[in-house]
Amino acid sequence: MKITNVTAIPLSVARKRKTAQFVPYSQELKILTSIQTCFVKVQTDANLYGTGECTVRETPEAHAAVIEKLLKPVLLGADPCDVEALWTRMFNTLRTRGHNGGIFFEALAGVDCALWDLWGKMQGKPVYKLLGGELRKRVKAYASSVLFGENAPTLAGRLVEKGHDQIKLKVGMDFRTDVMNVKGIRDAVGYDVELIADANSAYGTTQAVKLGRHLERYEVKWFEEPVAPDNINGYIELARTLDIPIAAGESHFSKYTFLELMSKRAVDIIQPNISRSGGITECRKILSMAEAFNMQYAPHTGLSGAGCRAATLQLAATIPEDIFLTYEYGIFPHPFGDPILVDPVERFSKGFVDVPDRPGLGLELNNELVEKYGSPQGREIVWDDTRIIE
Repeated sequence: MKITNVTAIPLSVARKRKTAQFVPYSQELKILTSIQTCFVKVQTDANLYGTGECTVRETPEAHAAVIEKLLKPVLLGADPCDVEALWTRMFNTLRTRGHNGGIFFEALAGVDCALWDLWGKMQGKPVYKLLGGELRKRVKAYASSVLFGENAPTLAGRLVEKGHDQIKLKVGMDFRTDVMNVKGIRDAVGYDVELIADANSAYGTTQAVKLGRHLERYEVKWFEEPVAPDNINGYIELARTLDIPIAAGESHFSKYTFLELMSKRAVDIIQPNISRSGGITECRKILSMAEAFNMQYAPHTGLSGAGCRAATLQLAATIPEDIFLTYEYGIFPHPFGDPILVDPVERFSKGFVDVPDRPGLGLELNNELVEKYGSPQGREIVWDDTRIIE
């Protein structure tokens, strides 16, 4: 069997909500006006194909160009079962040009996940079988996230009613607002519900220490991305100063960038995004490193769509109990999540998400919707991402 084609599918829809949700920078409102992704299809001469997803925040057309102009030539005519060899060839093609992160690495991640999906379909097995077998049939999951401008105590109460016992809250608007929101949630749902605080790099080191001390008082489970991803010394200071676990990784890429976080003990919890951090092939190596460094793993999915989530669930099912922490379950409506699939990949119940056992990654795109969102008219669609918690 040979690879005959690699297709990139950039998608974008405008967002109805025009207010800040989680990034505390006013200029971001001029950029974060749409929801975007780039799916990847790897096709073979046996009429089989695999599907993956690149994590995209902006310009999915750039991801598509990297895939079709740089990565596709490496793959054409190759045996799709040579997943790791193909990853190495693609990475070497990029790294010699200085492209070992950013959009280039996200593009590589999407292709890699598509190859794993294809291999699973060829074997008639879910990807977790190819990774050595599952250690859990469902994964612990937290609700992500209570956003800026929302009534934090009320929303947290509704989430608990729907079966959530772990909830993430966005912080970073300002110190007083952050503390009041954390206190409000604790007053509303008590301490049996685990609370997570995510700053999306909003703070400098000194301010993050100040907030972190208050988060400790309210028994917050972890403090996520308190400072900018390149502020390694700030992470080190926070990890050594605070008792609350420090988490980061969604803004990091290869095993080499994670090695710095781990070797310097800058964080306690790593959060690679599988559709950004090199796909399944690279994330397996990152997690082997985490095991050696005795660090826990809480995968990031965030604004990523169904392809990222499907791949994350397959990998999470195989991670040892002392390493795997919990899975990020998005509670906001997402056009490129389950709504764009024939069957959902995420089934949540009472604090857990089931691991799909269909061949490959267990996802099948709804081609009619893909065509709709990928058309020129699709750019005019406005997706209603207003929070709906029944």
